[in-house]
Amino acid sequence: MEKEFRTMTYGAASKDVGKMRLKLDIEKGVFFPKGVEVKAKVDLETGNVQFYVEKEDLAKLQ
Repeated sequence: MEKEFRTMTYGAASKDVGKMRLKLDIEKGVFFPKGVEVKAKVDLETGNVQFYVEKEDLAKLQ
């Protein structure tokens, strides 16, 4: 059985507001780099973690 999770770089913020998500840096932004979020799937039986990018974001990487 697999379960999907969003990634974060640190957990200082409460809930989902203010958390820095793990992203691939694809472009310079004014204050923060613009990027594509990296998500994770975890196999709950083996503990294996697979990182992935959503299909909608693949075009941004090309």
